[in-house]
Amino acid sequence: MKKSAVFIGLSVGLLLTLLNALDYFHLVRVLSFEFYAAGVGLLFMALGIWAGIKLSGSKEELAAPQVSIENGKKINLSDRELDVLVELNNGLSNQEIADKLFVSLNTVKTHISNLYLKLHAKRRTQALAKAKELRIVE
Repeated sequence: MKKSAVFIGLSVGLLLTLLNALDYFHLVRVLSFEFYAAGVGLLFMALGIWAGIKLSGSKEELAAPQVSIENGKKINLSDRELDVLVELNNGLSNQEIADKLFVSLNTVKTHISNLYLKLHAKRRTQALAKAKELRIVE
């Protein structure tokens, strides 16, 4: 009795495996284009990632913008105002500048207001344009 149960169990298992294999081959035959397209897509994705890594070069950080302290001193900019001007040039918000320079938000606003007065500007873009024109930041 045990031998016949084992034989029947193995036979059913073998038949189920054969049916699943036939179903898989049928699926591959019906959806062959999709499998090939997916394979080509994965190949090009891997090639793109590899090329991106190779072509991006070294992972050095971009150089910080150059600041001409002499040109800043000509229009009486303080060292802290120069620091704020550099961070404005980097595109940081007032809060980000405050966090980076370890000062309060009101202090940053005061420095920016002083920059506007000394650079004869009404807004950030004008102040940065004037600073670049005077070669204070590059």
